[in-house]
Amino acid sequence: MFTDQTRNLSLTAELNSFIRTQVASGRHRTAGEAVRAGLRRLQRQHGRDERRTSAFAKDQHHAR
Repeated sequence: MFTDQTRNLSLTAELNSFIRTQVASGRHRTAGEAVRAGLRRLQRQHGRDERRTSAFAKDQHHAR
C-alpha cells in the first residue's frame, strides 16, 4: 500500500533557484510539486533507458 512520506533534501543553489523559478512562473504550485514532477520525469526516463538496454542486449544475443 502506498503512503505519502516526507523527505528532507539538500539542494544546490542552482537547483533551489530553478525550483523557485518554476513556482514563481506558475508551472508548479509548490516546491514539493516541482520536485515530484522532476522525479516522475526521471522515473519515466529510467524506464525508457532500461527498455532500450534490454532490447539492445536481446539484439546482441540474437546476433550471435
